Amino acid sequence: MELYHASPTAGLTVLRPSRTEFFGKPKQVCLTSLKPMALLYGIKHFEYTYGYTKNRELYYEEYFPNALEELYRGRSASLYRCAWREGMETTQIPNEYISAEEVAVEEEVLVPDVCEALLEQERLGALRIVRWPELPEKTRDWIRRVQMEEILGAELPEQAESPRARYMQEKYPESWEMALEEKKEEKDESSK
Repeated sequence: MELYHASPTAGLTVLRPSRTEFFGKPKQVCLTSLKPMALLYGIKHFEYTYGYTKNRELYYEEYFPNALEELYRGRSASLYRCAWREGMETTQIPNEYISAEEVAVEEEVLVPDVCEALLEQERLGALRIVRWPELPEKTRDWIRRVQMEEILGAELPEQAESPRARYMQEKYPESWEMALEEKKEEKDESSK
């Protein structure tokens, strides 16, 4: 079975276990059997907004207007092809495999523009891209609430100048304001 891993770092011959800063996963190598899923990880940022339909079809959902273009356009990556080997495990995420050990790279393919590669996967029918204007207002409200909870849970208002806090302020201004209002209400309530 072929597995894929994408990274903004070119020239890797071995994938070494590492820990992701924001997702609470253990030190491991993450791979997938789906090329478009790997491509979504071709850039490093604070969120990966993909999921699966009831039919287990992969989709990417824009959580803010023009997210696909803003995050992926003009950014290059390397798509690494690896072979499944004994000791790899599946996770609760469909098509995801992990390894606690190093994984040898069998092939590296340069992806000059990750956005174009994702759009090609959409044209091939391997990925559904749900753009912001297509999202129902109910879904947009849910996204705003989830991002507000993320802001509060990570205590980002207290670290307003950190890269992650600046990202959330820029991409989710409504959620940021909701989080600040929530903090203000909590403070007012505790001072009574």
